[in-house]
Amino acid sequence: MIFNAYGDETLPSLILIHGMANTAQLCYGRILPHLGEYHVILCEVDGHTDKETGFFISIEDCCEKIEKYTARNLEGKVYGLSGFSMGATIAVELMARNNIEIEKVILDAAFCVKMGMLTPIYTNIFCWAISRIKSGKTIPDVMIEGVMGKGNCGIVKTFYQNIEIQSIKNACRDVYKYEISDKISSFSGEVTFWHGSNESYPAKTVKLLKRYLHQMQVEVFEGMGHGQFLNEYPEEYADKMKKFLN
Repeated sequence: MIFNAYGDETLPSLILIHGMANTAQLCYGRILPHLGEYHVILCEVDGHTDKETGFFISIEDCCEKIEKYTARNLEGKVYGLSGFSMGATIAVELMARNNIEIEKVILDAAFCVKMGMLTPIYTNIFCWAISRIKSGKTIPDVMIEGVMGKGNCGIVKTFYQNIEIQSIKNACRDVYKYEISDKISSFSGEVTFWHGSNESYPAKTVKLLKRYLHQMQVEVFEGMGHGQFLNEYPEEYADKMKKFLN
């Protein structure tokens, strides 16, 4: 995993974790210029970058690497933690592990719903879609909207075209079978959960997390699909982040 640091180290720290099959820059690059009052650490998840070789291994492996970085560079403390999609699922696991002191968390469309028998089906669909992108082929809009939300075809532009299928399989294995640990109930920091009104699984995740995180705020973006607010309105997204963090 690669950690890219931006801004003065004396400023409040903010860790950003991108989603599955995204790149860090395609996911968060356009909001970085609006986060100048923070020391931003932009994570590049294994298997999701051209800067190093290797596959995505597991959510646990990601957490261990983030925890080691935080212990080494941030004295084990971080002011803000924000993740999108799989990155938000990783953030949920970091909260449950409680090896980092975190004050505020933004969970954008965390996926914490066990898919059961649908796991191989969703995994095959994702692998098929990435294979088409890698070969220069398009994905029918109806399929994109069926998974990512109506009017959200632009999300495809954030996908990492050089990702290996093995990384997708490993990520799907962990995300689609992820189970929230009851240890997360001891997390005392501030938490907000964001998702679009046109995506169903994050809404189901909200109900699961509310069992443990009674302090969690929830905000739904009307007419938005998966990651659509982040992708299409980066300045407004950054403003909303700062409002919560401040």
